[in-house]
Amino acid sequence: MPDLFSRFEKPLLAIAGKLGQQPHLNAIRDGVVGTLPLLIIGSLFMLASQPPLPPALAAKYAALTLHGHPLWLQIAMGSRILIGLVGIFVAFGVANSLARRYELDALSSSLLAVAALLLANGMAMATAAGEITPDKFVRMANLGASGMFLAILLGLLVPEVQRAVRRQKWEITMPSGVPPAVGRSFSALIPALVILLPLWALVYLCGVNLFGLINTVVAEPLNAMNHGNGTLVFMLVVILLDSLLWLCGVPPTAVLSVMASIWTTFIMQNADHGTHYLNTRETMQFFIWIGGSGATVALPFLLLRARSASLRAIAKIGLIPALFNINEPLIFGIPVMTNAMLAIPFVLAPVVALFVTWFAVHSGLVPAPSLIVPWTLPGPIGAYFATRGAWQAAVLSLVNIFLVALIYWPFVRALDDKMVETEAVEKV
Repeated sequence: MPDLFSRFEKPLLAIAGKLGQQPHLNAIRDGVVGTLPLLIIGSLFMLASQPPLPPALAAKYAALTLHGHPLWLQIAMGSRILIGLVGIFVAFGVANSLARRYELDALSSSLLAVAALLLANGMAMATAAGEITPDKFVRMANLGASGMFLAILLGLLVPEVQRAVRRQKWEITMPSGVPPAVGRSFSALIPALVILLPLWALVYLCGVNLFGLINTVVAEPLNAMNHGNGTLVFMLVVILLDSLLWLCGVPPTAVLSVMASIWTTFIMQNADHGTHYLNTRETMQFFIWIGGSGATVALPFLLLRARSASLRAIAKIGLIPALFNINEPLIFGIPVMTNAMLAIPFVLAPVVALFVTWFAVHSGLVPAPSLIVPWTLPGPIGAYFATRGAWQAAVLSLVNIFLVALIYWPFVRALDDKMVETEAVEKV
């Protein structure tokens, strides 16, 4: 088995290295991951506006007012701004990251990407009397989860256009005595015209709804894939890739960076529109990858009962981090990677947790996560808050922990026996 892992290690490392250096994938990852603090705070506002209270207390809470307006509504504005406008933040972050990689002016790229997103969003909305009012041009729904894909696309497009303009030497160059900020502003003028004028013509003169077009091309197939059995297959592939890469000694950073934008999109869809997409980071973290990749949360507890002194020592080091979904001490300390004895449970445990979770959610026993919470929360606690206080979610997380512990137990015993024999030989 170790020979098999070593056979695949070099090609996998080469692929992972290329993906890890791919500027567009890295820019998407940076832009989406950079919004997580805002999304977490927005989720806290959302939870505070609709706390998990008994019906009687919930009715009293809903009746509270502040400055003549419902208190819950004013609290909810925090989530409407931080989550409802996430497309703006993503466009800014993606453009900023890619511009830095191309050694362009990151600030002008970021601002231009936001401007392009807002310009594309400005489809005229008629009033009841048929009058077009400029103050109603901007539709907030397009700047949230629904506009994520266009935000990412524009965030990637702007630095590419700026780069092409620089190559063609079409930039306006100011004399050396001009302040740098002024010089950068004029350098960004031609790229801004190249991007914004065609975009304006496409949206306003030709009447193209870019949000609808992008969602048709990208979002709808992805949504279809995340319904029913499609969700199960999609998540199963991600889990298998993650486990197999780790077992070959390759951190699955490239896979997870690609998934980051997908997970964020679907959790925000659940939050904004009441959908029940299961393919979210919160599902993976608190129901499947509990303790980290391979669902290793129970592993240090099992190792504490080992007869091998080295395994007990590793368990003491890895126990606390595993509770907070950090399992690198276990993966590199045992080690798990290239370890034939732990390969089967490392793959099987998260797969079993996936099937149990999928059944529980699709049978209506447990709601799908709809709030973004810190990934370092212990599994049951994170599951409780991610589902807006559903105790059933915490129970499901505990059930999955028990199941993965049963799966790991016989393999840990076999590993312990081997380690005891090795330690006995070393003492002689």
